[in-house]
Amino acid sequence: MTFSTRRPIRPYAARRTTRRRLNTTAQGTLGAPALLGNLWATSGPKILAVVLILALAVALYVFFDNDYFYVYSLTIAGTQYLTTAEIEKASGIRGYSTFFIDPRLVERALAKLPEVKSVNVMTGLPNQVAIEIQERQPQIVWQRGNGTYWVDADGVFFRARANLSQLPVVRDLDQNAIQPGQRAQTNAVAAFWALREAMPESPPTLEWSAARGIAFTDERGWKVYLGDANEMPDKIATLRTLIPQLVSQNARIRFIDLGKGDPYYQ
Repeated sequence: MTFSTRRPIRPYAARRTTRRRLNTTAQGTLGAPALLGNLWATSGPKILAVVLILALAVALYVFFDNDYFYVYSLTIAGTQYLTTAEIEKASGIRGYSTFFIDPRLVERALAKLPEVKSVNVMTGLPNQVAIEIQERQPQIVWQRGNGTYWVDADGVFFRARANLSQLPVVRDLDQNAIQPGQRAQTNAVAAFWALREAMPESPPTLEWSAARGIAFTDERGWKVYLGDANEMPDKIATLRTLIPQLVSQNARIRFIDLGKGDPYYQ
């Protein structure tokens, strides 16, 4: 009996199946990087977007929640009579984040103060607010009832805040209440300035009433009524001629009325 030492030959079909399995395994192992690459290509932008959104959310939280960006004091220039407390209250921005402050809205709020003629507001990081104000300048002290007000060149009333003895005084005999910020009667202010121009030496204290216009009491105690601003130079010229005549006659005069044109006196 003869034994063969050669190994039996495996069927061809079995060897091909083994090779296919090996090839399949190799392809699976070698294809992992490509699969990850494909996954990143499809999902990478989404992941990056999420990361950016989270980073932005954190940045916004830091910006808006940090006290460093909140306004607790204002830099104010140009004021002489208004106080810092009044401006801060009127602005309404103390304790607000700089990012939520609109300078134009603040300007509108401050412009409502009767004392403010013009205003400019600027903001800056981290918490800077600069306010430049041009205040109305008092030209006349206006007294009505128990109230004392200032009037500027535009005829706007605002609260008298100091004793400015150098200013002329108008005692208003009318009784309607005055609200700071409203305008004086145009004819009253016009009559005042017309008298000052035509008669610079007129007394520093004058009177006004809707019935008899602008008036003053001279050094003799004579009351002089001049009406409104119309023809004021002519009225003053007549007054300058009339007074010496009355003085020379030793006339006892209670008042002289030039408001209606021809002089009338008692």
